[in-house]
Amino acid sequence: MTDEHSPAEQHSESLYQRAISRRSVLAGAAALGAVLAVPALACGGKSDKSTFSSTTQAPGTTAPAAGSSTTAKAATGGVPIPASGQVAIDFTYAPTGGGLAKNPYIAVWVETAAGKFVDTVSLWYSPGKNERYLSDMRSWVSASGGTDKSMSSATRNAGSYSVVWDGNDASGKKAAQGEYIFFIECAREKGPYEVISQPLIIAAAPSVASPADKGEISKVSMTYTP
Repeated sequence: MTDEHSPAEQHSESLYQRAISRRSVLAGAAALGAVLAVPALACGGKSDKSTFSSTTQAPGTTAPAAGSSTTAKAATGGVPIPASGQVAIDFTYAPTGGGLAKNPYIAVWVETAAGKFVDTVSLWYSPGKNERYLSDMRSWVSASGGTDKSMSSATRNAGSYSVVWDGNDASGKKAAQGEYIFFIECAREKGPYEVISQPLIIAAAPSVASPADKGEISKVSMTYTP
């Protein structure tokens, strides 16, 4: 992460500032979604999977099973997600361009369809003196307040990874069934900045989404299992 930006990066930054207003229109854009790409190995933590699934869906598809609820509800109300319910988020990170590529900071988190923060699924960053660069994760900081670091771990090298949301909100309680938005944010020093979001139905039946590749993030697959 660095404070120096090229004209192209500044233009990308302005586009991002306009895009950040997405939170006010997420509820009306459930049919839209682009996955957020993040580099790293299987995330450490109570809900991280130790291996990466090679099974992927067709790019740009979302396939909620019949009978799934399409009404988003607050994480603290409504019918709770089944005790065994979880969402596996698989992706591959590969740096673009030549030269030395520093490990990126990556955040994966969940919000309701109305834009309310639910939980941080995984957060990869370097603590200590390099923690100041965590502010570059602008979308995650805006959503979470930058304090939900319970699922944090070190940055990772290029590779394929899988992290898992256990269906709980940030307080550890089961969230309600409904529609949620999953985000992946990636920021790397002297590298691209990317944010991907993808709506997914979380109810009594399985559902799957596979957003298209974006920048240094590819092969994204989100699989909900009740």
